[in-house]
Amino acid sequence: MTTGALIFAQNNASIDYVKLATFAASRIEKYLNIPVSIVTDSTDYLLSVYPDHKFDQIIEIQTEKNIQEKNFYDGSLSTKRLQWKNFARSTVYDLTPYDRTLVIDSDYVLNSSILKSALENNYDFQIYRNSFDLAYERNSADFQRINQYSIPFYWATAFVFQKNTITQAFFDLVTYIKENWVYFKLLYNINSSTFRNDYAFSIAIHIMNGKHLEGFAIELPGKMIFAADTDILISADDSKMKFLTQKKNYLGEYIVAKTTDLDVHVMNKMSLSRFIDGGSGV
Repeated sequence: MTTGALIFAQNNASIDYVKLATFAASRIEKYLNIPVSIVTDSTDYLLSVYPDHKFDQIIEIQTEKNIQEKNFYDGSLSTKRLQWKNFARSTVYDLTPYDRTLVIDSDYVLNSSILKSALENNYDFQIYRNSFDLAYERNSADFQRINQYSIPFYWATAFVFQKNTITQAFFDLVTYIKENWVYFKLLYNINSSTFRNDYAFSIAIHIMNGKHLEGFAIELPGKMIFAADTDILISADDSKMKFLTQKKNYLGEYIVAKTTDLDVHVMNKMSLSRFIDGGSGV
């Protein structure tokens, strides 16, 4: 059985997702020692700017026609309205060249080998449900349920799946939910102006579970550790990271948070990009 990782990277006007994916891939190779392929609509850019890339395969997709926009924060005082290309995730079953695949967002930074155990078992589908906000005082209810009265929230940021008829049915279901998003948004009372893979995955898991709380999706080891886009990555050294986390009720003020040997979802892509370029994320 072949095992590898897949990272989606579709650039917009201000964020170089290919750069983020190249960095994320280096962390996967370091801590998990598995091949990494990239899914992108920016192949020419990748080959010209990163000719020494070490991706196992470059999987080219077409640029999305119906592109959403959303606000991207760079700390609590700076924001840009940018394109957000996130419709391709449901096609991962057909795109992956591996029998067992780890899929991560390009802003998910590995600092440990905790996911190795997920790549060594025979579960069909593994994903994070439980999470931990580095700014622990912040209201994280939005990451517990898709609304306060509804089903559990699952993170499409990182998941592992094996190719079989069960997971194929799951991704077909995610695609169906995406194509009928207006209906499912109303059905599940989702208060969001944009389509999110997290929501589509959460609904599909709920249906695959027979509308019970568990059965299909197995929890990945550990928790989804995240720093919001209103937080700022200061530095990263080997397996250690340092952030300025937004201080509750004090806009523009921050508290320092440090992590060691923890994988972190760095939502502030601008500060992550600045760090990758060799400077402070500030």
